[in-house]
Amino acid sequence: MRGDVLRSVIDDLGLREHIDEARIIKAWEAVAGPQVNGVTENTWVEDGRFFVQVRSAAWRQELQMQRGRWRERLNDELGGRLVREIVFR
Repeated sequence: MRGDVLRSVIDDLGLREHIDEARIIKAWEAVAGPQVNGVTENTWVEDGRFFVQVRSAAWRQELQMQRGRWRERLNDELGGRLVREIVFR
């Protein structure tokens, strides 16, 4: 019951998108691990698209080739389909 009320208040205040964005960024840190986190920065979410800035072209290409797998792992960590696409830049 409390959870339903809280979800309703969050939705009424228009905070759902901000909370989901924070959850996605936190989940990425857990899924990516220290090695990938060490070469990425400036993550943000826009309309279900998760953007990740990559410091190296070689790493960007490696991550880009496996972006479907990364999206699946991220959504599994989140327990839902919040991320429809990952864009490595």
